[in-house]
Amino acid sequence: MPALITGVYAAIFTPRDEHGEIADDVLEGHARWLLQSGVQGLVVGGATAEYVFADESEARRLVEAVADIAGRHRFIAGIGGGTVQQCIRRGQHAMDCGARALLLPAPHFFPYSPEDVATFARHVANHVNGPVLLYQLPQFSNGYSTEHALGLLHTEDAVVGIKDSSGSLELLRDLTERGAAGVSRIVGNDSVLVRGRREGVCDAVISGVSAALPDLIVALFDAASVDSETEPPLAFLLDEVIQQLNGFPVPWGLKWIAEARGLGPFGSPLPISPQRQDEARALREWLRDFLPRLAHALADHALSSTEIPVAGR
Repeated sequence: MPALITGVYAAIFTPRDEHGEIADDVLEGHARWLLQSGVQGLVVGGATAEYVFADESEARRLVEAVADIAGRHRFIAGIGGGTVQQCIRRGQHAMDCGARALLLPAPHFFPYSPEDVATFARHVANHVNGPVLLYQLPQFSNGYSTEHALGLLHTEDAVVGIKDSSGSLELLRDLTERGAAGVSRIVGNDSVLVRGRREGVCDAVISGVSAALPDLIVALFDAASVDSETEPPLAFLLDEVIQQLNGFPVPWGLKWIAEARGLGPFGSPLPISPQRQDEARALREWLRDFLPRLAHALADHALSSTEIPVAGR
């Protein structure tokens, strides 16, 4: 049985206006632009969407908006919440809206044992009536231990894959070595995308960078195949992007890149300090040099199969 999730999924932002309310027109324009860029689908409610700031009604509204634009089975919904009941309600709603799968981060704030985390995931998976992807996000939540993650994947029919955003490939390697038939192996950290593809340990990427630079990620996903003997030249451009993002909360930097491409404004759920505003201006200065180099590299290597539409056209 083939993996349920393959290819490139763009992790979409949660755009907000000056009052902190969801900016529906920006969300719609951004989602449509991404779907025209060659990605297989969208992910709503993940870390790039700053899901911890969305209350339950906002989370439902975001899922419904993306479902309307993407259509059935072309989106994945993050269902992280403060309680197990919230996660289940979000998961049931997303499945009712046609989600292809549900992205389940482990509980956050308190340190829980691996068995606690596995019990939580098993409980949610048994109540959402849809395929669940374990969301390995140890920077912000408890992690899924390798043994417990593999156990859930092999014993729970509803658990169909894992998105690993840790920046390590260890779990995906272990999963591959132990037999990954039908399991979705998803890179969730763009810094290891090329390596994961070349090692043959990932079927898909759920990419934050693709929310702003889908052309780069789509091209790299196709270029960095297991039979490639050399690093794709575009990998150096991705490394450069990641270095620029390292100084920011990643969604902020990605939003500013997307705005420089003519999308947005995306706003922020938090106030931006004068120092950060200066850093944002420096990022935009870097982009003036970077974007032409990206376009030139894509053309040189013939890695873009379709023209990425210009925002606003």
